[in-house]
Amino acid sequence: MHTRKRGKSGSHRVYGQGKPAWLGMGDDEIVKTVLELNKQGMSHSVIGIKLRDQYGIPGTKPVLGKKIGTILSENGIKEELPEDLSHLIIRYKNVRKHTESNKKDMSNIRGEMLIMSKMLRLVRYYKRTGSIAPEWNLSKVL
Repeated sequence: MHTRKRGKSGSHRVYGQGKPAWLGMGDDEIVKTVLELNKQGMSHSVIGIKLRDQYGIPGTKPVLGKKIGTILSENGIKEELPEDLSHLIIRYKNVRKHTESNKKDMSNIRGEMLIMSKMLRLVRYYKRTGSIAPEWNLSKVL
């Protein structure tokens, strides 16, 4: 949206029908592994990468029919903020620190504005879907 890229070319994951026959782990083992990796402090995306690379699980959605966030929330584990929003907040803080020390860096000033607009859009979406409390405010974090 904010860049000069054209299109979304690239490979896409093909979801098959159900669990692959070659998969050696059962459903309960996969859920236990997801919970253990979360206890180690890994985020949802890192858990997915570990499952794919180390355990040979193509994805929890085609195998179990649930995403990693759904598995964690069913077991009583809920993040304070969604992962994409928290990463944008960290990125915004880094750019903000840079622009405070480099006042004439106009490209980063524009980047700061673009990151803020993305965060505001995400906050509106998450409030609408119920992932964030309606009274939650972005100024609490910044």
